[in-house]
Order: sequence, then structure tokens, then C-alpha cells
Amino acid sequence: MKRIAAALLTATAGLATLAIALPAAASAAPVQCTPQNRAAAHAAAAPRVATYLAAHPDLAAELAHIRTLPQNQRRAERQSYRQAHPDLIAGLRGTRQPVIDYRHACHR
Repeated sequence: MKRIAAALLTATAGLATLAIALPAAASAAPVQCTPQNRAAAHAAAAPRVATYLAAHPDLAAELAHIRTLPQNQRRAERQSYRQAHPDLIAGLRGTRQPVIDYRHACHR
């Protein structure tokens, strides 16, 4: 009985590792830097960003506030907000991941 449990545990761990590794391998394919792929990245991210901002109205209000500031004050305000709310910024960045990946691949 212990052998069966150990074998099942090992098999489950192996499958979990495989499930994590396959998407990483699939996403490792080179990104084609075309206008179509850029549009697809933005289209994939847009509804997720909208949903995230709807769930976090304080973040949406801060982003709107930053746009009203003079250009020379925006950077400092963004950095201040990032330092005060790293969890919100990390969540927003996660929703924008397709766009971030495209930019990293195509704008070296």
C-alpha cells in the first residue's frame, strides 16, 4: 500500500512538473514582430486590464489623476504610487503580460 501511495505521489509530482513546463516551452517560441501580433497582444490584454481596473477603482482613479498632471510631474507620481501599492501594480502588470512580452521581444 505504501508503494502504491509513493508511486502515485511521484507520478502526480511528475505530471505537475510537466504541466508547468509545457506552457513555458510553448511560450518560448520566438515572437514574430508584425503589426498583427502587436494588435493581438493588445487585444488579449485589453479585457483583462479593463476587468482589473473595474475591480480596483482606486487604481483606476490614480491612473486618471496622473494623466491630469503636467508631464514633468507624472513620473514622480507614478513611482510614488508604485512604491506605496506594489501589489496592485504587480496585478496590473500581470494583466498586461501579453503586451509586455511583445515589447520585450520586439523592442530590444
